[in-house]
Amino acid sequence: MSPTDSNTAALASWRERIDALNHELLALLEVRGRAVESIMELKRNLEVGVHDPNREAAMLAEISRRVTGPYSSSQVERVFRAIFEISRELGHKPRE
Repeated sequence: MSPTDSNTAALASWRERIDALNHELLALLEVRGRAVESIMELKRNLEVGVHDPNREAAMLAEISRRVTGPYSSSQVERVFRAIFEISRELGHKPRE
């Protein structure tokens, strides 16, 4: 096998691994989303606001402390800020 063939095979293998990881991430996001929906229902029943900036800041700080690479803390924070923002949108869904 030539070095090019070897690299092509390695690339295909890594891409398969990334695909599998994407599926795992999606599954975890869906589990998280269902948890958020439950929380939002409780918040509606308690008549409290959807957004808790103090809780969000605490979660971001905790997540940032756990970052070990290869992504930087600020990059991971951007991902979670997006997740939090989208999660808040679940709080504005009409009751079913």
